[in-house]
Amino acid sequence: MTKKSRMYFVGMLIAIAMTLLLALAFAGVYRLGQNSVVNEQGPTEVLEVAELQSSNGKAEAETKSEPAAADTIEATSEIRRTETEVQAAQPAQTPEVTLQPAETAPLELNQEDLDLLFEVWEIVGREFDGELPSDAEVTYGAINGTLQLLDDQFTRFVSPEIAERVREQLEGSFEGIGAFVDLSEDGYLLIVRPIKDQPADLAGLLGGDLVSHVNGEPVRGKSIDAIIADIKGPKGTTVVLTIIRESETEPFDVTIARDLVEIPIVESEILTDNIAYVRLSSFSGNSADQLESELENILREQPRALILDLRDNPGGFLSQSVEVTDLFLADGVALYQRDSLGEEEVFTTSDGDLAEDVALVVLVNAGSASASEIVAGAVKDRNRGTIIGETTFGKGSVQQSHTLSDGSELRVTIARWYTPNQASIDTEGVSPDIAVATPEEFGGEADTQLQEAIKYILSNE
Repeated sequence: MTKKSRMYFVGMLIAIAMTLLLALAFAGVYRLGQNSVVNEQGPTEVLEVAELQSSNGKAEAETKSEPAAADTIEATSEIRRTETEVQAAQPAQTPEVTLQPAETAPLELNQEDLDLLFEVWEIVGREFDGELPSDAEVTYGAINGTLQLLDDQFTRFVSPEIAERVREQLEGSFEGIGAFVDLSEDGYLLIVRPIKDQPADLAGLLGGDLVSHVNGEPVRGKSIDAIIADIKGPKGTTVVLTIIRESETEPFDVTIARDLVEIPIVESEILTDNIAYVRLSSFSGNSADQLESELENILREQPRALILDLRDNPGGFLSQSVEVTDLFLADGVALYQRDSLGEEEVFTTSDGDLAEDVALVVLVNAGSASASEIVAGAVKDRNRGTIIGETTFGKGSVQQSHTLSDGSELRVTIARWYTPNQASIDTEGVSPDIAVATPEEFGGEADTQLQEAIKYILSNE
């Protein structure tokens, strides 16, 4: 292929990509059919879970993935760009997608637009002093650049490698180091929090550590996805991270043996003064069932109150958030979902669940996103319990996921979520009843949010 024909081919790819993607910029261009598949991404590129299940013919929106937890590593939510490993008991089955054209006319590129694209790339191919990008890089770059025009961080293109990583998470097969991560302002990989008893934790990494190099290669200038891809690897292999720690004068290397990372979805214990504590780390495929089982055990102790910890929970499946909400609330509205066309769906809770009467406190922070915000918003608006912590992430939009021909994915925001009192979750988040900053570590006397919850319970009996 000559350089000119190669650039013509590249131009054609760009034109096709822009024609398809710019059309999505018009609100209401597509109307969702009954069997549409929707999924939402949570804080971080958590990468949020990408598929969802529909058992009744209606679309079940997936809420992420993406604050953002880490290396588990597929971040959710776009929370702090933290990545989260989301584990589901069974792989999600993708229902058939049915799209009906709306009355709004799609955007069209005329021949002059296409000619301009060809003209640009012919000049670049002929005169550029440097290495030209590959066809795939040009195409992906054009897609990403186009989507930025929408000014919506959750409508985005996901490369085949990242999309496959998300699918692996849904199958529960993730191998890495196990840590919640983010990208620092100066371009280093920030260890937000290692997951207890997982490789990063066992190797001695601490929250606040900065990773400057992976296997001797600098991370600055790379995307968080690229850094995570370098860290991730098969069980039994090792990765060397160069760590910058505030308490140390010089950077140092840490060798970590990769392993199958498992995040406990539900953890519980009885705290001092007979207060029950339950932590839910994600809303994956069977989270509600696991939580219900844990509640059955811990409520046998007849605790004076229950603390539900949703901190750093990036989300998961919408259906699971509604089922979890239903465990604590009687008959009523859990949330509203509305799109730009004004179409609304109401999700409700019903009477008769086991945790509807126990005194309730919910812990949240800026890492609580998506499904976590649905639960917290319903508890707050319906005066079911007290919310303690920080304003949540603000991931209240729903994305429809399209698997493309090369295995990549396009996720398009198609609706927003609202609490029972019609407050928008998107960008606003859920504000706490009692504001307490997130501590450096969860659990114990140094956990100021947890201690405030205990104090509140004891003083309000």
